[in-house]
Amino acid sequence: MHEARHQQCRKRDANKRGAYDIDHVWPRVGCVGIAQTDHVNDKETYFSSVKNAYSLQDRWKKELGIDIIERIAHSLREASGMVVRIARECERDYFAGVIRAISTGIQIHADYAPFEGNGWEIGRVVAQMSWNILLNPVPGGDTFIYDRQWQAPQDDLAWRKDFPKYAYDPRIVNGHALKVLSPTPGDLYWFNPRNFHEVRACDIAKDSCEQEPPTRYTVSSFVGFLPGQGGEPNTLLLWL
Repeated sequence: MHEARHQQCRKRDANKRGAYDIDHVWPRVGCVGIAQTDHVNDKETYFSSVKNAYSLQDRWKKELGIDIIERIAHSLREASGMVVRIARECERDYFAGVIRAISTGIQIHADYAPFEGNGWEIGRVVAQMSWNILLNPVPGGDTFIYDRQWQAPQDDLAWRKDFPKYAYDPRIVNGHALKVLSPTPGDLYWFNPRNFHEVRACDIAKDSCEQEPPTRYTVSSFVGFLPGQGGEPNTLLLWL
């Protein structure tokens, strides 16, 4: 497992990396893949970018025999007995399985598809989880998950920042219990992304020549529960 993860990291380093929309997410967060939240008002651009977004995962499958999304889907099928698939609209699949490159952290925010995906298939889910796998060992870079869920519209009106647009004033979680997640590389972690959460910056080693934090690499996506209707079964959707 560890050797496979090291090989995944080598393929990752050789792959072209982009970034989230810097008008929405700042400081810059590098990524291989695309995010629906960057294209809320532009479905055509999102779906036309899906094929290229799978470039690194395609290399993992072809060169290493690792299909990370199918592994997650298989685990979900075994655990739930439900249909599990990539989210899709008009016969076009969403993307799932973004690789993120984070060094300076991610600010306090929440993710909830019924709000961010209004008018998309994912907007019909009634519950949502996020899975994450850390790909490389790093000092620090812990995830803080707060016992405080996002509520509409009052939280956006009172606490959402003008910039960056995805983030919230940290006072929104004052007085709330929290869970600190210090992941082990290669392990699979789940949490409810509607709970406010943040990723702390990686620690800078005292002997670091550049005096800059190392980069934390993860692969992740969302999973949403779509209740069955019109003869369709209960379904778990994957996307990002």
